[in-house]
Amino acid sequence: MILILDEKQQFIFHLSLGLLSLLQFTECENIRLVGPSRCSGRVEVFYQGSWGTVCDDEWSIANAEVVCQELNCGAAMEAKNGAFFGQGKDEIWLDDVQCVGHESSILQCQHRPIGQNNCGHSEDAGVVCSGHVRLVNGTTRCNGRVEIFHEAQWKRVCSDWGKQAAQVVCQEAGCGDPSTQTETLYFGDARALPAIKTICSGNETSVSQCSLLKVNESCDDATVVCGNGQPIRLVNGTNRCSGRVEIYYSSQWGTVCDDRWGMQEATVACREMNCGNALSVKYKAYFGRGQDQIWLDEMECTGHEMLLADCPHKGFGVHDCNHNEDAGLVCSETVRLINGTDSCSGRVEVFHDGRWGKLCSNNWGLKEATVLCKELNCGEPKNSKDIFYFGDSSLQGFTSRCSDNVNSISQCQLQEHRGSCEGVSLVCSGNVRLTGGSTRCDGRVEYFDKGQWGTVCAESWDMNDAQVVCRQLDCGSPHKLIQLGPGTGQTWTDQIECNGKEATLNQCTHTSLQDRTCNNTVVAGVFCTGTFAVRLVNSTDACSGRVEVRHDDQWHTVCDADWTLSKAGVVCELLDCGRAMKAHGGAFFGQGTGSVAGASNLCFENVTSLQQCSVKGFRSTTCGHEHDASVHCAGKPPIRLVNGTDRCSGRVEILHEGQWGTVCDDEWDFRDAEVVCRAMDCGTPQRAKSKAFFGKGHGKIWLDDVNCLGNETSLGQCRYQSFGENNCGHGEDAGVICSATIRLSNGTDMCSGRVEVHHAEHWSPAFNVNWGMNEATVVCREINCGDPVKISESFGQGGDLKGYEIYCNGIESSLMQCSFRDYSRSVMDRIEEASVVCSGNVRLTGGSSHCDGRVEYFDKNQWGTVCAESWDMNDATVVCRQLDCGSPHKLIQLGPGTGQTWTDQIECNGKEPTLNQCTHTSLQDRTCNNTAVAGVFCTGSLTVRLVNSTDECSGRVEVRHDDQWHAVCDTEWTLSKAGVVCESLECGRAMKARGAAFFGRGSGSVVEASNSCFNTATSLQQCSVKGFRRATCGHEYDVGVLCAGKVRLVNGTDRCSGRVEILHEGQWGTVCDDEWDFRDAEVVCRAMDCGTPQRAKPGAFFGKGQGKIWLDDVNCLGNETSLGQCRHRSFGENNCGHGEDAGVICSATIRLINGTDMCSGRVEVHHGEHWSPALNVNWGRNEATVVCREMNCGDPVEMSGSFGQGGDLRGYEIHCNGRETSLTQCSFRDYSRSATNRVEEASVVCSGNVRLNGGATRCDGRVEYFDQNQWGTVCAESWDMNDATVVCKQLDCGRPHKLLQLGPGTGQTWNDQIECNGRESTLTQCPQRPYPDRTCNNTVLAGVFCTGSLAIRVANSNDECSGRVEVRHGEQWHTVCDTDWTLSKAQAVCETLECGRAMNAPGAAFHGPGSGPVVEASSSCFDNVTSLQQCSVKGFTRATCGHERDAGVLCAAQVQLVGGSGECSGRVEVFYKGQWGTVCDDDWEMSDADVVCRQLGCGHAVSAPASAHFGRGSGPIWLDNVECSGQESALSHCSHPGFGQNNCGHGEDASVICLGALQKPEITINPGVEVNWGDKVEITCTLVTEHMGGTFLLKKTQGSFQMEKFSDQASATFVFPKVDFSQKGSYYCEYQKKMANQIIYHPQGIPADLSVVVKLEKPSISLVSPHAMVVYSPDKVSVTRGSTFSVTCSIHSIYSRGFFSLTNLNTNNTKTMSAFGYSVLYLATFELPSVDFKDQGSYTCHYSVNISAVSFSSAPSRKLYISVTSTSSSSVVAAVVGGLVVLLLLVVIIFLVWRRKWGVSEVIVQFSNRFGAAIKQEMEDKTTVALDERERNNQLYEPCTPSPEQSKTDADTDSNAERAPEDLAGKVCYELEPLVVS
Repeated sequence: MILILDEKQQFIFHLSLGLLSLLQFTECENIRLVGPSRCSGRVEVFYQGSWGTVCDDEWSIANAEVVCQELNCGAAMEAKNGAFFGQGKDEIWLDDVQCVGHESSILQCQHRPIGQNNCGHSEDAGVVCSGHVRLVNGTTRCNGRVEIFHEAQWKRVCSDWGKQAAQVVCQEAGCGDPSTQTETLYFGDARALPAIKTICSGNETSVSQCSLLKVNESCDDATVVCGNGQPIRLVNGTNRCSGRVEIYYSSQWGTVCDDRWGMQEATVACREMNCGNALSVKYKAYFGRGQDQIWLDEMECTGHEMLLADCPHKGFGVHDCNHNEDAGLVCSETVRLINGTDSCSGRVEVFHDGRWGKLCSNNWGLKEATVLCKELNCGEPKNSKDIFYFGDSSLQGFTSRCSDNVNSISQCQLQEHRGSCEGVSLVCSGNVRLTGGSTRCDGRVEYFDKGQWGTVCAESWDMNDAQVVCRQLDCGSPHKLIQLGPGTGQTWTDQIECNGKEATLNQCTHTSLQDRTCNNTVVAGVFCTGTFAVRLVNSTDACSGRVEVRHDDQWHTVCDADWTLSKAGVVCELLDCGRAMKAHGGAFFGQGTGSVAGASNLCFENVTSLQQCSVKGFRSTTCGHEHDASVHCAGKPPIRLVNGTDRCSGRVEILHEGQWGTVCDDEWDFRDAEVVCRAMDCGTPQRAKSKAFFGKGHGKIWLDDVNCLGNETSLGQCRYQSFGENNCGHGEDAGVICSATIRLSNGTDMCSGRVEVHHAEHWSPAFNVNWGMNEATVVCREINCGDPVKISESFGQGGDLKGYEIYCNGIESSLMQCSFRDYSRSVMDRIEEASVVCSGNVRLTGGSSHCDGRVEYFDKNQWGTVCAESWDMNDATVVCRQLDCGSPHKLIQLGPGTGQTWTDQIECNGKEPTLNQCTHTSLQDRTCNNTAVAGVFCTGSLTVRLVNSTDECSGRVEVRHDDQWHAVCDTEWTLSKAGVVCESLECGRAMKARGAAFFGRGSGSVVEASNSCFNTATSLQQCSVKGFRRATCGHEYDVGVLCAGKVRLVNGTDRCSGRVEILHEGQWGTVCDDEWDFRDAEVVCRAMDCGTPQRAKPGAFFGKGQGKIWLDDVNCLGNETSLGQCRHRSFGENNCGHGEDAGVICSATIRLINGTDMCSGRVEVHHGEHWSPALNVNWGRNEATVVCREMNCGDPVEMSGSFGQGGDLRGYEIHCNGRETSLTQCSFRDYSRSATNRVEEASVVCSGNVRLNGGATRCDGRVEYFDQNQWGTVCAESWDMNDATVVCKQLDCGRPHKLLQLGPGTGQTWNDQIECNGRESTLTQCPQRPYPDRTCNNTVLAGVFCTGSLAIRVANSNDECSGRVEVRHGEQWHTVCDTDWTLSKAQAVCETLECGRAMNAPGAAFHGPGSGPVVEASSSCFDNVTSLQQCSVKGFTRATCGHERDAGVLCAAQVQLVGGSGECSGRVEVFYKGQWGTVCDDDWEMSDADVVCRQLGCGHAVSAPASAHFGRGSGPIWLDNVECSGQESALSHCSHPGFGQNNCGHGEDASVICLGALQKPEITINPGVEVNWGDKVEITCTLVTEHMGGTFLLKKTQGSFQMEKFSDQASATFVFPKVDFSQKGSYYCEYQKKMANQIIYHPQGIPADLSVVVKLEKPSISLVSPHAMVVYSPDKVSVTRGSTFSVTCSIHSIYSRGFFSLTNLNTNNTKTMSAFGYSVLYLATFELPSVDFKDQGSYTCHYSVNISAVSFSSAPSRKLYISVTSTSSSSVVAAVVGGLVVLLLLVVIIFLVWRRKWGVSEVIVQFSNRFGAAIKQEMEDKTTVALDERERNNQLYEPCTPSPEQSKTDADTDSNAERAPEDLAGKVCYELEPLVVS
């Protein structure tokens, strides 16, 4: 090779590059996984010669996807954080990695510079990849074409792989289970890849564990849609990348609701659709309304998810939307920006020729950049000298050349670039800017859309919108909204609604203004903090931090030399942060960087001078950053006090958005005032004033419902409603009074601490120089803290060296009236700061201790009593807490005190620490009856208490002596002594006297329970003063007590019945009967130690009470021990009178323990003042009868049962005659059993107090109720579904199916009106009231038919007329298999349930899989209602289906129109539960009327009249609040609260007027309704109408299948070229005609069923012998032991790829072999070498084929019997063989002659002789032919056609079997040449 110099240089250059590339290529890979397998582990990258890890900051599934693709490891299953695969070592190379998912390497993703991170190895990232499987070309990672990694390469999978293999693939890919596909989705093909066949059992964890077989022949690629990989599509858009968003789930497409729909969600959807950037989101069905399902609602994507289905959402199918809210989006179809810092920057990629590629920098210019920015709605390209680089990619490169006036890069010239290509990066200005202001961070808002800039309408512009603009422009946060006047050009009228968290303005919701107009003189503007001259940094809040000032976009710190509080105040004022609290120096908030400016007076004099210096510049200084100045401002919002008497009192006003406004006094209290006082640099808060105490303000009311903790520095840090959101007027303006001149610091409460005074404009300490009682008295008086207790105490030192020496005479009202003298102390001076401890502003006087007595309050320099008119337990709680006296025991009145009585009404909520923190308002008449002053007895004054229990009336007993509490020893502890404790605590009677530390062990000393101390409440109090006698007990013997509680029963017939009264605040009061029910009565009976509750009596049944009504709206669960533990209104809060006093009747003498309900259990009797067991001695039916009767529980069912044993050895033997009304009337005899005595306690099971009589089963019939010792029927006048619900529930009979009337019963009829709410568990729990006239027409009695009496039910649906079908046999429920499940059978279900007609008969567990046995949907059972009921009695046929095939039903209630001019107008009535009823007009509109008209075949709705337009109906109102989308097929399918649920009268009956009656389209199926799998089927829809030229729709009753075809004829035909099993089912036709302004929908046609079957012929069996080289088909043959021969199975079938099974019926041994052949003939040859006697027997063949994952087998062939004989001599054998040869030659000659004459055609097969030679042989089922090589040229190897006779024979073949093509013989002869070559 000869090279010139230039060529040599080029050669050397390229060779060097090649060697360098080779070196780089041969170096180790640059990424690896360290973990348990090749495709899962810790991610490590190779850089600068070493491996390092990746930090998990921002680590996501998109990042994992890139790693898995780069390593050839399939799909990403999980992105692992937190060093899941263990911690790495050495370097951490990458951090903040953010991939889109399309990158070819993780290094191409956005990340920090390599090696820069803020992580440790505990944050190492990892991934789990699918490894052996990947899904290619899908719309998500969980659907697509299946490829498997096998033998070090990826291979495609053949489509005949089976359901089990799909299951394994989906699970291995981390995608759940495979979904059933009603349509085969196309994901491309991969013919270049080798193919394999997978055979899985379904139990494998990886596809690598399945059998993987190499496939040489062609096959279709397998595809799968897994449950977690729902594909999406965009519908009705202008291109593939815009439209309504729809997602494929559960074999059905459905839409996405636009609730919370935003740019993050659109970003994910665009990525999933392989489109470019998300440009905009669309709402309110912008791209038209969808149909059927709404799958997703309230999505919350981060924007990094790979799939839309991966985003958090409410759950598939869970929503509160209709199709008017369908979400849409617009993506850039042809361009996207990758790896940028926002949506308007990144590496440019374009979609061209069906693929994404990169744009090369060749020919790239401003024109192209402008087109791209405009296309992406990103403004203009940034004109910057900076070089933007967002990485490069290995994608195909394109060069671009754009001409003028193009709007999209796709309109430019794009050419594939062959050479080197450097990718283009682009930064656009973005779609928002601020103009007309002083900087780029303030001004008028302008937004780029539709290729132009425009201003934004300000009508709905708010701080949330401004927040997004400032963030997007990197201008900080919004300081305030501004108005700068209109701009020029376009003004966008869309209403922008941001939540403030969006990154860019186009991520916010955009909706049109109602009138689509805007007053463009008012356009949106904002002033962002980025335009400030100053900022505060390095702090946790916006109003404190290091001070930095701005000049020319550069920030400088400020030197603390000359830094003062006034200069700090200028900074706080400019930032609207209130006053300056502290001016810090010494880099208090950390050291800054850069230059330092001086705090000159010139710049920091005021806000204006600071802004001027920001423009002109600051004076530099030589300070270092250790002297950086900082400030602590009061905080936002700024506060001022208006109209007060000094600087520290007045109406509270705050500054917000540049405007002062007031604060509403709702929830305004002392803690809020405390914050205001602190923010205003005032002293202790004195009052929180309400109701515009300082006059009404004006303008805005900025804050409402303020809720401060009290430790905040600004109101802005407290909880409150949003700014400007309130329900107040200025008559509710809040105010405060703070101490302006004095404060106590560092104290334990507001009345103690170190004394500081506000003197000469700042706070200074008072020094302890001659500090005494006079000075302390003045201080305590001035701050409203009573009297001084201590005048010196250690509260720390403030540190100020300068302060005051103060002298008072003690009569001054303020410390400011005393004499002040400056005092300076040196560092060595020991003089401390003065302090004081005041008594506080409340005390109790006139009682036995400091914890009980009359309340006195210190105010206005004096003590006074408190008016008791509004005094309550909340107020008392605060007093007891403030005095450290525990909690209030009761309110007391001790008579008036002396002196002042305060008439202010004190209103505490009980949570305040002191009384002055409560709200104080004046009484209306400002007077008080001072003979009634407030008093309280706190628990700190009690002599006894109960502890360690959840109830104030039970617990461990402790007694007090000298402020010390003692436990009590249980020696001599009795119920009477426990009663003294209960009496002292006003807790009712003692129920239990516990010992042995029942309520836990106490601590401290223990005293005896002596009679002298525990005899009475008085003796207990005396011992508390004198002392108790010490005991020698340990705490394991501590006593306890269980008191009845503060409840009693009054005016009853015994101790366990009467009006309920409770003790509260020392006063007995009643309970209102609102919501009073059986569960409340249960609690009262338990608290009173009574038996089972019998009745909850309302309406002052036991007479009216007096005094207070303490409780109302009591709501107990029934398991509480006291009414106080139940939910109720506040004590004393009610809307009742004493005519509503509640009562109870409990069983006083008997109770049942440990039973399953109130009518079963172990029997206990109350005898001799306590409960004792009835023992099972001669216990029998008589005794049980009396018990059940007395308990109102009907009749005895069992006289013994296992309900446990109580443990008491003593009880009673009871004898009754059975006629007694109470067990106490029977004879009792004491009975004591020993520990070894086996006598058990008596028990009973009663029938219960309700039954159904006269029906077909125990679950239907006339209602009978047991009361007053007898059964009686129930009056039906007020009987309703709620009452019936309780009866069915009590009898365990399900729910009520319908109310019925069976005629009168015999005996008593109860006249009480039963009023259940349906939630009670028994009928006795329902309120019962007498009818006004106490009479009932007993010919109309209550009855009910419960669902437990039905033969069928529907389950797992929110509608009682749709769901999974379940049938009953005996007491067991069965699901129904969907094989043979049709619409007609579903109709029988709907009729049985009285739910109208069947609209749909879904299968495949559409309503979820059931449990238990599965039965067949046989015609004999599902023919009609009667046959269904008969099978329920006799039984159903068991099915082999699994629950994944459970059948369902969707019924629709019938509708009719009444009162109109014809059948297509009138009042809407619905038939339900055997009765016609109306529909209420609430929410009634045209979409509802449309559904009714379509259901009736009456076309469209013309109007939807309300208010009983066609007259009032009668009977039930079945539906209310109906909400239809308009697409439903029946009215009952629309959303509604439930049948019978309404709040209407018949004056609100709804009506419709329809267009008119329309015909239904008819359906025909050709060739018939039953076809073979693979046949061609044509379905024709026909309609004769004047509305020709419309769209026919073919739909299935199951699933969402739909085909459409426009036709201007009377019919349209839909073709299925090759049907499969997914296409069987019920089909129906619809027709719609689009008119000028409406669409006419014809009613749904009648369905027709299509059945798809597989029928296989019976195979043939033949014998092949290599000795004679013949094939023959005898019924029986003898073979010699040791010989070799073959058996051939063959079949004519259109179903290929099957296999044959050869079975020896004698031994049951089966051999299996794949069939081979072509077209319609398939066979397999089974060789039997060295035949032995074990091979003897009858043989048959089966042919099996797997179609759509279902196996089918033929009937067995005829039998071939083979007998095995012993070997004979060679001569005999030779003679026999010779004879056979001669005979066979004769047969062959005869056969050939016969064949030539009759034209018989056969099929050629192959067998092998002993020597291994290949032989071809003609074969037919019963023909034997011999061949040799010389016959190869005869007619058997030439194309041939069947004779007419043969054709006739073929035509006569059994029509039930599958048919071969008419030219079968010819095809076999021709196409099979040569059939087998070997």
